[in-house]
Amino acid sequence: MDAAAASTPSSLANEGARSVIGLDIRDAPFNDARMRAESAGVADRVTFVTSTAAQVDAVVSLDSFEHFEDPRDIFSLMRKSLRPGGEILTSFGPTWYHPLGGHLFSVFPWAHLISTEKVLIRWRTDFKTDGARKFSEVQGGLNQITILRFEQIVRASGLEIVAIETVPIRKLQKLHNRLTREFTTAVVRAVLRRNDSKSDSSAR
Repeated sequence: MDAAAASTPSSLANEGARSVIGLDIRDAPFNDARMRAESAGVADRVTFVTSTAAQVDAVVSLDSFEHFEDPRDIFSLMRKSLRPGGEILTSFGPTWYHPLGGHLFSVFPWAHLISTEKVLIRWRTDFKTDGARKFSEVQGGLNQITILRFEQIVRASGLEIVAIETVPIRKLQKLHNRLTREFTTAVVRAVLRRNDSKSDSSAR
């Protein structure tokens, strides 16, 4: 939960949400988030948990989908947590083919595509000692998700894409189109809806 994500529960409550759940697999980010909620005067409407079985009207996910170890499983969990007609609002990036899609490993544009995972992990051991042997094992994890794979996983998870926007990298805006979007998109924004015409078995 980064600074933007930590402020989101309070922002949603300020906008009129009657109840907001801040969810993260770690407890550490909650201290800052709770202070933000108290400062905003909405602490009575915001709770922070590492797991929940609550049914909700909407799920908001910021800067996360490129880090989930198993996006399919996350989509399945999100879908099951939605009430009928509920929506997922997500914004994330950079995706894998972005010039800096390797995050820490993008020491120069597209370094993570030019160099092998083995070489980059070996380079990382010069200053990290966590024993990570692949991209998915580093802190935060990297699942190498692309825009196309995101769309495929969404549809296979019993969700439908209501709207999707691929925001171009400013300097590459003139080159940005359907054919080049994997390499020229800065951020993906999407609205997804629970598709009740598909059975839960299709979302597993």
